Amino acid sequence: MKKPQFIRVELLSDSTFSRGEGTAGVVDVEVDHDELGLPFLGGKALRGLLHDSWLSMAPFFKAYKELQYSAERILGKDYDLAESSILRIGDAEVDAETHKWIQGAEYREKKPVSPSMVLQALTDIRYQTAEERCSGAPAKTTLRAVRVLMRTLILDSPLCWLDNPSKDDCRCLALMLLATRHAGLGRNRGRGHIRLTFDGDAAATVRIATGGLL
Repeated sequence: MKKPQFIRVELLSDSTFSRGEGTAGVVDVEVDHDELGLPFLGGKALRGLLHDSWLSMAPFFKAYKELQYSAERILGKDYDLAESSILRIGDAEVDAETHKWIQGAEYREKKPVSPSMVLQALTDIRYQTAEERCSGAPAKTTLRAVRVLMRTLILDSPLCWLDNPSKDDCRCLALMLLATRHAGLGRNRGRGHIRLTFDGDAAATVRIATGGLL
């Protein structure tokens, strides 16, 4: 079968992919973004989400030894420092055409666009505060500003295969994609609802995950 080329990350709700750092005078929690102001989801963070998804469903696939083996091929063995996995997952970024246009707009001679303007165009700021247990009123000194990526944003993460994946390898990875529904900060408060698919094809991802039964 044709090996998947990338993982598409679709934001179904506002999301915050962040390392917890802020921007002084603007927000307390900033989203990860590059020098052009374009947001991204780090490859290591995406790999961690897939790993957590597999751990949550692995007990239900104990009878499927081939999937257990494929999970080790894709994610590597636990506590293995040799990076034995056959898959490398890149940062999930905007498509190449958008990146090209933004880069051109920022480096043109007349009226260049600033990285901060790009970031502001793709994000919004949410404010939140803790509540006093007794009164239910906002607790003092707890107001925080958090930047969020706007829903409907699409990011693509390139896949680098060090070995040709088997049908079981692709099936195992597809199951991880479908099981990963939330990411980032505030995912227990309605943020970070995402959809992961192979090459942007949701139907094909489901077919691979079910072994072609659907």
